[in-house]
This record gives sequence, C-alpha cells and structure tokens, in this order.
Amino acid sequence: MTLSERTHAIEHAEFILPAHPDKLCDAVVDAIVERVQRVDPFGKVGLEAACVFHHLVLTGRVAVRDEGMLDAVRGEALLELIREVYTSAGYGTDAAGCQWDPLPEDIQVTDLRRLGVFDPDEREVRAFSDDQAVCVGYASADPLTGHLPPAHWLSRRIGRELFRLRIEKGAGQVGPDGKVLVRIARSASGWRPLHVSISLNHHPGSDWMLLNRLAAEAVETACMGLPLPELELNGAGEFTCSGPMGDNGLSGKKLVVDAYGPAVPIGGGAWSGKDFNKVDRLGGLLARRMACCAVAEAGAGEALVTLAYIPGCTEPVDVRVRLDGQESPLERLHHVSPAPGQRRLRRPLPGNDASAHGTGTMGTSAAWHALGAGPRCPLLTMQPSTEFP
Repeated sequence: MTLSERTHAIEHAEFILPAHPDKLCDAVVDAIVERVQRVDPFGKVGLEAACVFHHLVLTGRVAVRDEGMLDAVRGEALLELIREVYTSAGYGTDAAGCQWDPLPEDIQVTDLRRLGVFDPDEREVRAFSDDQAVCVGYASADPLTGHLPPAHWLSRRIGRELFRLRIEKGAGQVGPDGKVLVRIARSASGWRPLHVSISLNHHPGSDWMLLNRLAAEAVETACMGLPLPELELNGAGEFTCSGPMGDNGLSGKKLVVDAYGPAVPIGGGAWSGKDFNKVDRLGGLLARRMACCAVAEAGAGEALVTLAYIPGCTEPVDVRVRLDGQESPLERLHHVSPAPGQRRLRRPLPGNDASAHGTGTMGTSAAWHALGAGPRCPLLTMQPSTEFP
C-alpha cells in the first residue's frame, strides 16, 4: 500500500533543532566535509563526532592530494570551525545577554582522525564504490509538501519557524535545543494535522506565556492554509538542562529525520560526515532525483526508488522503481536513469538539517531538485522549490 492510498491512517514525524547534540555533531563533521571539498573536490572524508558537556571527539579519515590542504581542517583552523558551528546552532551569549552552554570558546576537541595524503593509487580508484549500500529515494506528486511525505514536511516547517522565531523574538528566553513531533491523519481526500508536540529549551526564569506564543506562531505559520492542530508545549515540564549539557550526541544517528521520516524506508547508511563521492551520500541524492523524475514522467502519485551498490562497482548493480506501490520496469521510464556521469554529484543533502538552518559552514542548503547535470525532469525545475525544509 502506498502512502497516498492509506485511508484514515495516522502518521507521525519528528524534527530536531540544530542545537540538539546529535545534529550538532552532524553539523561539525559536515562542516569539515565542506572545507575539504573546497580545497580538494576529490578529497576523501569519512568522519564521526561525539559530544558531551564542553567536549567533542572526532574520529575517522581525511585524505587529500597535498599535505598542505589539511591546514584548513586541523589545529586552530579546526577549532575555529567547530566554534562557528556551535555558535550558529545557538550556543553562547544571545542578543539579550543570556548565556546558553556550552560556550563555543570553551569547547575542547579530542582529535583522533587519521589525516594525510592519499595512499598510493588510492585516489585513482575513488570512482569505484568503496563500500556496500542500499539507497532509497522517494517523491510524491504533491508540490505543497515539496514532494515529501506530509508529516515529515510539516515537522520540518515547524522546526524552521521555531529556529527563526528564537532569533527574532526569543532572545533571553528561548534556548537553542528543541524537538517537534507531528501527528497527521490521512484519508482518500488528503491529509490534515492533528497534534503537534514541541519541546523547547529555556531557562528557569523564562516567560512561559512568551514560549507558548512563539510555539503557537510557529505552528500557525507552518500550517498556513491547513486546519490548525492541537498544540502541546513541554509536556514533560521544564526543559532547562539541554544540548550537550543534558545529553550526549553522536553523528549519523538521526537517519530517519534526515531522510523521509518513518513512513518511508531509509535504506541504510548515514549521510553526514561523508564526502560526496561516497556511495551512501551520492546514492541518496541520485535515488531522490530518480524518484522525482519517475513521478513526473509517469504521472504517478508517488515513487520509491531503491539502488543497490556493492564494493568496487561504478554504478548501482540493481535499480528498483515502484510507482504507486507497483514495480515498474525501468526501461519504460526514459528519463529515469542512474547514468555513470551522474555518479559524482557534490551537493549538500537536503536532509542535512544543519545546512538548512545555517548551523554549519555548508553554505546554502541544496534543493532536492538542484542535483547537477543529467536529463531534464519537470519536477526538478518546477516551483515551489523542494528545498529543505
């Protein structure tokens, strides 16, 4: 059964703000990926980060063409980059002089990465997959939701509004950490929001009326044109111990949040911390592009694309396309093709929440439809943008 065929179904999706410890770690490793890509577009990056309190630990591998290129991602340059990520996520002193820990200037980094130039002949084989992967792409025909599952789309919109409102109206009252959980009802005629739970970080003296107003404004703005759902704020009570001061974080944990939400299979590997030649990240981009093309070309309500890679391959060894829940032969879809020339796409993934909110140095968040060269596809150029969120 497809998402659009589910009648009277209840669906959920969640979003976490960029200052959540897990997304903070994602933003750190993605900022390093972006730095390496600037100095060596073919550089190899596979990183993980963990954080708690004022500490951050980095592990993994970075390989580039020349030793001097590593200066951008080690020593003081690395520390400055990490502090920028923490600051843009909302840690530090806000416009009202309120301090939200951990302070970026107090961050202590333990660097356990293997840094260096490529091993002999390693760079030459980067065109081949260095791992196995199952990559999934999804697209619906609904431009209102950015061609994404509606609960997933709505949770991200609410999260985006909360991030904006904290900066514009929440100084001195609203902290950087937070979560959103959305519940919607689907029927044959469409979908509608039912309930939104928001957990919003604050300090002990914060104005609860203000917190409620900001949460309500975020939901109303995100749900414009839709029935307003019931709203619950901080259902567990005070949320004053937050971020790395209240929980540990690890990169690559929020796979479902980064992808399509719980209604769509995620495939497998994480995206954050990997360069855009690695098969997990590249395959996720390519599968989404193919799903968008498939929906547009076939006139389907939704498409699910699955790509399988094995070590040593240069393109997917298996491609599956399901249109409205039914397997569709790939040869019938003339513009849906994982051509080898599309394999080296180097764009930030739309699922990267940190990029979309500017909580790293990834730059402008990539639109789902702006994925580089390849056959033209109506869904990839139509408005409104399918940019995250």
